[in-house]
Amino acid sequence: MIEFTYNTMKELFYRLRRVNMATLKEVAEFANVSIATVSRILNDDNSLTVLPETKEKVIKAAEQLNYIPKSKRKGNHDEALTVAVIQWYSFEQEMRDTYYLSLIQGVENYLKTNGIIAKRIRKDDMDLNKVLENVQGIICIGKFEFEVVKELKEYTENIVLLDMDISPVTECCVTLDFDNAMFQVVDYFNRLGHKHIGFLGRGEYEELSLHISTRKSSFIKYCQYFGLKYTELLLENELTSEAGYNLIHNLAKTKELPTAIFAVNDPIAIGAMRALQDQGIRVPEQVSIIGFNNIEAGNFTTPSLTTVYAPSKEMGNLGAMLLHEMILKKKALFPMRVQLPCSLLERKSCKKII
Repeated sequence: MIEFTYNTMKELFYRLRRVNMATLKEVAEFANVSIATVSRILNDDNSLTVLPETKEKVIKAAEQLNYIPKSKRKGNHDEALTVAVIQWYSFEQEMRDTYYLSLIQGVENYLKTNGIIAKRIRKDDMDLNKVLENVQGIICIGKFEFEVVKELKEYTENIVLLDMDISPVTECCVTLDFDNAMFQVVDYFNRLGHKHIGFLGRGEYEELSLHISTRKSSFIKYCQYFGLKYTELLLENELTSEAGYNLIHNLAKTKELPTAIFAVNDPIAIGAMRALQDQGIRVPEQVSIIGFNNIEAGNFTTPSLTTVYAPSKEMGNLGAMLLHEMILKKKALFPMRVQLPCSLLERKSCKKII
């Protein structure tokens, strides 16, 4: 009678699969180490420090399972690099908010120019594990929980976070300088003589319990610094023109509004402006408005929309470039935060209080 232990059953299962090439994940499971460790050992990453027996165990497992690293497969010496681009936001959000669209365009333009294959997915994709096998790097766009980032590092150490300002800095992240952007907005309203200003948006990402800086927290900080009264005009879900219109339209009928409003994106600002005008409230004579993103439509509203220019496309391009550098050097960059500056664009939707 033959007695099968757990380990012998596991080895038998994987040997049966030798007719097909094993995956990186299967080698990691067989050797009982992380996917990232397997990848770096089999791709001759000299910067990796592991015990000799661990390296030997991984190499032996790869041989037993007939796993061949992509860089060593016949005919693949000049194969293009492959990276995963994981998006936090939904398809609907991407279509409605040009900020996201511009960001992903910046990423894809760099990857295409440099001949890098992009696997574009969303974080709740059912086939996430399958997509992440054999990628050389990952770009995360949006607000990811720390545990999710930790899980992704099992696939590769080459990870860049875009649009996620974390503290303390434990990863390579590229974001916009939202704090200074909010200083510019609140300082501008203050110089125009406004004493009561509103924040029109959402309680940004508080549900994720992340240690990240947000526009709302910076907005409140600078209102307190200048001694200004502020009101949070919070939307429940979508950050759309319709949502901005409905909230301001309802508030204008029942409550006293601030004399100035900052909206977290231009579509919301445009919707709010329309709601005020429908209620007979003049912009900017009675209420001043500032948006965020600098979409083209802001130039053609009446009045034209004062806004904050956010270099999201440049952020995407830079993030992809940093990831490319990690892959080529076969070494993850030291954790860093790179911030790109935003700038206030003065148009006609704000006016000084006399």
